[in-house]
This record gives sequence, C-alpha cells and structure tokens, in this order.
Amino acid sequence: MTTSVGNNSVFRSFFEKQKLTGPNFIDWYRQLRLVLSTEDKEYYLEHPIPVAPVAPPGQQIPPEDLAAHAAWVKGQKEVAVLMLLTMDLDIQRNLAHLGAYDMLQELKAMFSKQAEQELLQTVRGQRRANF
Repeated sequence: MTTSVGNNSVFRSFFEKQKLTGPNFIDWYRQLRLVLSTEDKEYYLEHPIPVAPVAPPGQQIPPEDLAAHAAWVKGQKEVAVLMLLTMDLDIQRNLAHLGAYDMLQELKAMFSKQAEQELLQTVRGQRRANF
C-alpha cells in the first residue's frame, strides 16, 4: 500500500484489535474493508488478478499495460499480506498461498454457515424488538 503499513496507526490498530480467529469473521471482514477503503484498495478483495497481457505474434505489449498489470499484482500482494497478518496462525497457514481475492473467497466458504446463523439471529432479534 502506498502508506507504510507498520507506521500507519489505522493499520496498527487493526493488527492489534482484529485478529481473525474464526468466530469473528463478520466483524473482521467489516473492519478489513474499512481499513482498505482508507487506501482505496478494497477492490482487490472484489476482483481476481487480471490475466497478464500477451502480445500477438510480431507485436510488443505496451509498457503501460505491463505496468498496470504489475501494479495490480503488487496491490493484491499487499492486501493479502495485510489479511494474513490479521489472522490466527492456524488460519494463516492454510491461506498463505492465496492472493487477496481468492483468500477472501475461501474465508467466505469456510465461514458462510456462521454468517448465515448470525444474520438469522439478527433478523429474529429485530422481529422480537418490534413486538
């Protein structure tokens, strides 16, 4: 990310307070998106790395296309590292080989049951409060 993750108080606070342990996936994800939005990096969670540009035979890839792809790869890696640094070690070990987008897809699959149950409990609680 463009700011130094280690020196930025927003990131430091996120590292200290919001370790993903499993049961707190929804809160962790919400906080992660907020932190990434401060750097305009949340789109790395929503899109996989684009395919690297390939030049047709006899042509060259424009340097700006190569630079744009390299910047995307770098941004994905930075977000993936942030995500890994904020995870419990056991979760981290299982996901360290993935990029940010794929890591989030895996986490959503791992914790989708939990998210559904929390949503159901929230809806039930709201219904009770309305009566």
